[in-house]
Amino acid sequence: MRRISRVILIIIAGVGAISWPIFYIWVMGMACAFGSPNTSSCRTRLPWELRGEDLDWLVLRPGALLLAVLLAIYLLRPRPQNNAS
Repeated sequence: MRRISRVILIIIAGVGAISWPIFYIWVMGMACAFGSPNTSSCRTRLPWELRGEDLDWLVLRPGALLLAVLLAIYLLRPRPQNNAS
């Protein structure tokens, strides 16, 4: 059962690691398209340039979720058996 859980978490971590930057780029594009009256000067801000709620929802929370899944994968790793009697 641990092996199946670990494989499922690895798949979830892979999908999350791929979709996180795609979602970030999409949100930044939507912010430029609908939030800026002058779209010619709008640029995508890098994650370390974000502040406040943008930083929280686009960087910190997805990163914490991905780290939690990676920690669960680590905790479900196979451990060597000690058969010394």
